Amino acid sequence: MADYREISQQYAQGAIKAVILVNGGAAVAVLSQVSTLLRLLDHQLVGYALLAFLGGVNFGLMTWLFGFFSTRYVDIAERSKTPDYRVADRFQGLGSLSLVLGIFCFLGGGSVLAISFAYSVPLP
Repeated sequence: MADYREISQQYAQGAIKAVILVNGGAAVAVLSQVSTLLRLLDHQLVGYALLAFLGGVNFGLMTWLFGFFSTRYVDIAERSKTPDYRVADRFQGLGSLSLVLGIFCFLGGGSVLAISFAYSVPLP
């Protein structure tokens, strides 16, 4: 029989790692090519993309932190005579929101770069 609690925790961990990985990788990619990018694109747009990717890493780390707090409050609630999961649920909601924001940061940073290339780099 499948343990759905464990399965959902594995999916959550994977999602957190993925958000941190894609945003961190994108930030490293931008930084490794910054001299070329600055010759091709507007400086501000490269900076906005980098800020978006760094924000995505931050939201991924915050998601991990909210997940930790949610788990701790579930433990506290389960040891109580009258379990109250409201605080844990709030942290879970914050974690979900933070994860979605991390995904949007990646999409935003990538979109800024893609649109910048589309409008500023001439076709061969």
